Amino acid sequence: MMEYHSIYAPLLNRYITFKRSFGFKFREEYALKLIDDFFYGIDAKEIGITRAEAEKYCRQHPNESEANHAARVSCIHRFSKFLMDVGYTSFIPRNIKFSSTFTPRIFTQDEMARIFTVTDNLKSPKGSNYHHKAMPIIIRLLYATGMRAGEVVSLTVDDINLESGIILIREPKNGKNRKIPISDSMLEILRGYAARFNVGASAKQHFFRRPNGKSCNRNSIYRLFRKVLEDAGIPHLGRGEGPRLHDVRHTFSVHSFASMADGGLDLYYSLPLLSTYLGHSNLQATEGYIRLTEEMYPGIIADSNKISPSIFPEVSYE
Repeated sequence: MMEYHSIYAPLLNRYITFKRSFGFKFREEYALKLIDDFFYGIDAKEIGITRAEAEKYCRQHPNESEANHAARVSCIHRFSKFLMDVGYTSFIPRNIKFSSTFTPRIFTQDEMARIFTVTDNLKSPKGSNYHHKAMPIIIRLLYATGMRAGEVVSLTVDDINLESGIILIREPKNGKNRKIPISDSMLEILRGYAARFNVGASAKQHFFRRPNGKSCNRNSIYRLFRKVLEDAGIPHLGRGEGPRLHDVRHTFSVHSFASMADGGLDLYYSLPLLSTYLGHSNLQATEGYIRLTEEMYPGIIADSNKISPSIFPEVSYE
């Protein structure tokens, strides 16, 4: 656990415990450390954030991005509300409205096919930790399920039921475990990988792991994906510009919506289904994919008016 040293240290730890008591993973320890460092630095002696202290803390730092500034202010806003709730008079700074202009990169069907082909032909680099062997399966799993990369590398042998085709995702971003079904094609791919690499593995071992038993490294997968993009003829625009590995998740969502619409399913009725599948905490997080789908497939939404039984993209391993 993060160590805090200001007068607010006990309350910061209490705040974290309070948040986690609702079942959320709560990963703001570092953001709270910024608050702790600020009040330690000004040698605060009394509990209760004053307006002057809040305004000083909330000033935008030189070279601080709009997103980071908004997140920092939002964190002290929530902590100040907590202080009020537990009986301390505290000024609550107003949140800063921030709208990201970032647009995910949605891969076309052809680009995904090229990505699959490149990953299937990856050569073992010097000092390889087996990431190149897991990469064809990991990319397909990301595309077939919309899972986050961190969720995939955290999967254990026991988390993937190779009989029922159900994957259990533990401690995801929103803190709520979820189970997701996978297509028959993806299930066969996972069975083939398990038969080759997981014979005799214990239930608690990672499904995708290195020879030392540790899970595949997410950063290594990110770097390998950059090489895959290059070999697939898909230009990378630089750090922070993408395409990113996470864009495979976005692509899953848009392609799923396109499949639903093509089958005649009203996309707004399908929002709760896909939102739950993706592990989103609210429908607004999923709704943006409808706009992206309409942009990529103009007119497709207007033609949807009936239910389709098959909505998630199939994958191949040929």
